[in-house]
Amino acid sequence: MDKTGKYALVTGATSGIGYELAKLFTQDGYNLIIVGRDQTTLDSTAAALKTQSPVITIRKDFFERNAASELYTEVKSMGIDIDVLVNDAGQGVYGEFLATDID
Repeated sequence: MDKTGKYALVTGATSGIGYELAKLFTQDGYNLIIVGRDQTTLDSTAAALKTQSPVITIRKDFFERNAASELYTEVKSMGIDIDVLVNDAGQGVYGEFLATDID
């Protein structure tokens, strides 16, 4: 059952901090979108997280250049507005955010 009508999108949700945060969001009644590189792991994580709130899985590898843009487009095509983003995917760019080129 959709308790809040709110969605949390968690990258890196299949293990570690991302998984623990995803569990907390389900306890708070959020609908979840979890993102990871391996569909089998995503499916087992979704099964473990599933409470009364929906858990949507999306397979994306953020080492692929267009993955973030594709994720955005996919979520928007579902008509979902994200209320909380936890970007816990295991890769990043170092430096000041404002100086980082989006490409």
